[in-house]
Parts: sequence; C-alpha cells; structure tokens
Amino acid sequence: MPTTTVSGKSQIVLPAEIRRALGIRTGDQLEVTIEGDHIVLRRAPRSDTTALAELGGDIWAGYADELSAQRDEWDR
Repeated sequence: MPTTTVSGKSQIVLPAEIRRALGIRTGDQLEVTIEGDHIVLRRAPRSDTTALAELGGDIWAGYADELSAQRDEWDR
C-alpha cells in the first residue's frame, strides 16, 4: 500500500500510482472529507454541469453548451 508523509506545511504528495490509477492531473481539485477515522479525497467536478454529465450520461450531454447559449440570450 502506498504511503505519503505530511510536510511541515501540512502538505502531502499523492503517490504516482494513485494519480495514474485515478487520472488525477496537475491542477485538478480534490474534495476532502472525513468518514469515521478516514480522510477521503475525491476529485472535485470541474463544474456542476460536468458533474451532471458524469452522473447522468446521455441525459445531460451537451447541457453545458445549451446553458451557455441561454445565458447569452438573457444578457441581450
């Protein structure tokens, strides 16, 4: 099991094998929660519409573009 160390600045480095397995890249944001006595890291969605697309598949496909178009219309 990979391990990491907390630095003097309270920072940790995610082991490369974990980053590769989960597709975590530089600049990705992670949500940090506590579950019992565990720290849980989850990749934060890039946007709410991206999260919907990931959850609902085809139902939300293209929704971000449609929402942007609607917002553009409202601004006119």
